[in-house]
Amino acid sequence: MSAAGLIVNADDFGMSRGITDGIILAHRYGFLTSASLMPNMPAAEYAIQRAARFPRLGIGVHLNLCAGRPILPADKVPSLVGADGYFHSPRVMIRRLYTGSARGNEIFAEFRAQIHWMKDLGVTPTHADSHHHMNLYPAAVLPFIRALKAEGISCARAPRCAIWPPPTNSSLADRLGGPHEGALLRRVFIRACRAALQVCVFRAFRMPDSRVSFRSRDRHNLDALGEQWKAALMNPPPGAFELSCHPGLFERGFSETDAIHVQRERELEWLTSSEFRDATERSGIQLITYRDLVASQTAQPASRQEPALP
Repeated sequence: MSAAGLIVNADDFGMSRGITDGIILAHRYGFLTSASLMPNMPAAEYAIQRAARFPRLGIGVHLNLCAGRPILPADKVPSLVGADGYFHSPRVMIRRLYTGSARGNEIFAEFRAQIHWMKDLGVTPTHADSHHHMNLYPAAVLPFIRALKAEGISCARAPRCAIWPPPTNSSLADRLGGPHEGALLRRVFIRACRAALQVCVFRAFRMPDSRVSFRSRDRHNLDALGEQWKAALMNPPPGAFELSCHPGLFERGFSETDAIHVQRERELEWLTSSEFRDATERSGIQLITYRDLVASQTAQPASRQEPALP
């Protein structure tokens, strides 16, 4: 793919009605092309009903181990839930995935159950990713791969992420550690692990070349983040990339406890902004879904040249 192909994918589809409606608006009136559904969340069925009116919206599965209740009965996945039957919090689950306290066979079964839930409602996922990137932690990697292969899902989100476009006068930490957070050694380690997952472990799946990401200090400043979105859309490298985002509308009774509800509303503004859409058109970006990614990669020879990553 000589021109830049960009999948603009919204996470958390079905987490709440406000988030779901925001994602639909970003697709209908903006340049959002894809969304990842959370089958175990309260508005998941509502999301499928809304999406049925928009067949061009790609729908993947946002596999979830750290929010809400599992699809399976709690006694079938005891290592994944607390005494209340809910998944452990992200912080606790990450620790359990590192130590092996979360059992791989239970993760595999729950991932398949979430995919089955979608299929039972008539939606075959175009791709798979996971909430808080849980599939990239040690105990979840193989269950994720096994579940996708068992369910015939050929596309997955790229583990590798890169700062796009490369910041001018970037620091040594940014050049070596990329967009990851923390001390330099931690950033370098995570970057190397993500690259190894992409090149070696997930190689059986069709994936974008990388995910678009931004420097940590920009991600925590919404004004700076908006400018970085714009710069990224105006300066695409060749290849296929994914911009993952979290648009949504304020929903009383939910958003008050949602740590990123302000960012969701701002991202919805950007995704429906004529200025941002014009930037994609001027730069020649092809807005695609994972379905298009499959078609383009199938058509290309196996020896295609890899794009230079930023």
